Amino acid sequence: MPVLLRLFKALQASTINVSWMFLLLMVISHAALSWAFMAMSSEAVAETFGTWVYFYVTTATTVGYGDYSPVTSSGQWAAALWVIPGGIMLFAAFIGKATANISSTWRMLVQGNADYSHLNGHTLVVGWHGEPTAHIIRILQADTNLPDDIVLCVAKDIDNPLPGSIKFVKGDSFSDTELLARAGIQGASRIIIYDETDERVATIALSVFDQKPAGCHVVAHCDNPATANMLRRTLPGIECTQGLSIEMLVRSATDAGISRVVNELLAIDHGATQFQGCLPNTLPADQTARYGDLMSLAKSSDNITLLGVWRPSIEAHQMLNPPADFAVGKGDTLYYMGDKRLTEAELTRLFQSAAQGAA
Repeated sequence: MPVLLRLFKALQASTINVSWMFLLLMVISHAALSWAFMAMSSEAVAETFGTWVYFYVTTATTVGYGDYSPVTSSGQWAAALWVIPGGIMLFAAFIGKATANISSTWRMLVQGNADYSHLNGHTLVVGWHGEPTAHIIRILQADTNLPDDIVLCVAKDIDNPLPGSIKFVKGDSFSDTELLARAGIQGASRIIIYDETDERVATIALSVFDQKPAGCHVVAHCDNPATANMLRRTLPGIECTQGLSIEMLVRSATDAGISRVVNELLAIDHGATQFQGCLPNTLPADQTARYGDLMSLAKSSDNITLLGVWRPSIEAHQMLNPPADFAVGKGDTLYYMGDKRLTEAELTRLFQSAAQGAA
């Protein structure tokens, strides 16, 4: 038994770099020579193609049902010295090659050695914070408006925490450009940064921001407001979230039910939730709509509740519940609550209807 085990391991090692095409050609050559030996021996198994294939497969794999077997002396010698030994070696080579491929695939998918630089439009989650990160991924997966591809990128000695559910990339340091490149950062549509400490979040954010493509939205979560403010100043365009549990606790104490409203707004799997959409810059510069008219029309036509407007040129940039006569125009980002996300075409149609109504 140890001899057979060593033989199998040797065959496995020797076939790792052998192509499947080469093994297939070896099988075809061995089968053809085996048929020639049996035909020269006038064996009945070589008379028809179907019978020969059946005999060759059962004999070469040592299954040997016994319904077909060589009857001539030369045919028996050919089976003993060529068909069976050659079949065993080729069968072992196929097993070794398949085992090597399975092991390689397992290392790539579970141990984080895969390369997803070809992906586009996916969500990249950078950093690992245990169950909170797993919960983030589950929320992303529950959002039907997002693409299915989620890549988790870590610099920690762990295996894929959600095998079969996400794509996984692991490296030694986030400062290594190759790690983020394998995670497909150049094709990512959105990047979420969340790790165990604010210091790690800041380090990751600096590395990510240096490589992110234009138009990619980056969000980082910080426990300390000072870290969040530092990242906003240092990395223009990054969005930083902060823990609001204390604020929610106080607001719920002063206004009962606030926490239920916030939880409902953030829910993905049920009820109305919040979205944002940008009015295209291709709209006429002089075409505007009153916020109050747009809000009324959105509610009546699409059951949408407008929450606010964001425009870089206005003071404080973001206006929650702006005045009814506030002029909304091209390039403005609208925040709203509804049962579904509006497409750009639907948002444009809604805006133009409100603008025409005001005119």
